[in-house]
Amino acid sequence: MGKKLADLNFTNRLFTRAPFLFSKVAPTPLSQASFLHININLLSRLGIDEYLVETQSFLRFCNGDLDFEGLFYGASVYSGHQFGYYNPKLGDGRAITLGELKNEDENFFELQLKGSGLTPFSRMGDGKAVLRSSVREYLASAHLKALGIPTTEALMILKGEDDVYREEIEKSAVVLRVAESFLRFGHFQYFFHNKRFDELKILVDFSIEHYFSSYFGHPNQYVLFFQDVVKKTAKLFAQWHSVGFCHGVLNTDNMSLLGLTLDYGPYGFIETFDRNFICNHSDHEGRYSYGNQPGIGYWNLEQFAKSLSHLISEEDLVRTLQSYPQIFSFEYKRLLYSKCGLTKIDENSEEFLNKTLSMLDETKIDYTQFFRSLCYFRSADKSLRSIEASPALSQWILDYKEMLLKEDQELSEVTRLEKMLQVNPKFILRNYLAQYAIEDQSIMDQLFLVLSEPYKEWMQFHDWSLPTPDKMKHISVSCSS
Repeated sequence: MGKKLADLNFTNRLFTRAPFLFSKVAPTPLSQASFLHININLLSRLGIDEYLVETQSFLRFCNGDLDFEGLFYGASVYSGHQFGYYNPKLGDGRAITLGELKNEDENFFELQLKGSGLTPFSRMGDGKAVLRSSVREYLASAHLKALGIPTTEALMILKGEDDVYREEIEKSAVVLRVAESFLRFGHFQYFFHNKRFDELKILVDFSIEHYFSSYFGHPNQYVLFFQDVVKKTAKLFAQWHSVGFCHGVLNTDNMSLLGLTLDYGPYGFIETFDRNFICNHSDHEGRYSYGNQPGIGYWNLEQFAKSLSHLISEEDLVRTLQSYPQIFSFEYKRLLYSKCGLTKIDENSEEFLNKTLSMLDETKIDYTQFFRSLCYFRSADKSLRSIEASPALSQWILDYKEMLLKEDQELSEVTRLEKMLQVNPKFILRNYLAQYAIEDQSIMDQLFLVLSEPYKEWMQFHDWSLPTPDKMKHISVSCSS
């Protein structure tokens, strides 16, 4: 037999160094709890033996109803800008940190229960999570991981029989989520705005030592640290943009220090290309629309930069911030070139990308389907497979053929196809698919599998790659969870 749960190496380096960040919390276990789904791949990476899944102790562990040495039940305080307005005190209103697990490869993972009841920071909330939002977070975190986008992950989803009151009565759930760290911009903002500069420095020093260790002890470590945060953030936003992912609630307290996709709420993927796409029904002014996301990334970094103003000169902060647009633009263009199968970049390449986006905007072709079909384009073809031709598309094809003529002619079309299939997913998590899983939990296994390998053909699930059926286009998602 392998290790028991109590034999695993649990610790909490952050609490040891910065106890002022946390309040101890007693979770509220779900009644009649049972597993809806478990991420076996993540279980393995954590170093937890699969046989433990069948034990009662594992169920209790995931339900916040088990205690042994090394576990730490705590909620952290932070603040943040919500829809552009500063809120001086937020914190983990629904998340409770279990502890930090070190696996046999010396990798550390923070474990959090999301939806386990009241914390000192729940404010007017109940600290609970509903099954609806929990399923969406569970599926999305696995999907973005599979798309190669940095993200927090979810080990399991637990459902209970407790009633939770939102717009209507719903059933409760808990997600056990995992990340190298859940530190967010808002943690640093809280201590800066409260002029607790000694504690702020401890938090920054801890972050550099454990998450940006190559800079630790360097005479310019604070600048290098901030430069890396800016770089990670810019790349994350470029990756979101390239696959058409819209986060929906990019408040500074939802911004990961490590450039991870954090706090899945009313997210959505664009279907027909629309720069003004708003996935959050509560975002009445479109602050967090798809087209606004890159600029919001910069704005949020500006707020984070203010938190470091006692450690970094204004000149270095401004200069570092100014690198964000360049990094984002370079990474976004690189990803789009790759999606188009282009490697030879010249002075005309950017104009071609602009034409591509304009064509998508005009034709309203499904964004994901277009790029997947483009993989099978042959220079002799007159149109793209499965895509209805239009004048704008026909002109774009002529421009695309010119771009292909500049490519390495020794690169076979088969090789090009293989490369493009690796960067253009066939499947994305459309809202209606998440809704299907919420309403019919029997498809969770299949949908999780497909979303975890979205580049495969999965012909038996081909219909899931198609645009949202008309009858399901009415689905709206808000901040309510």
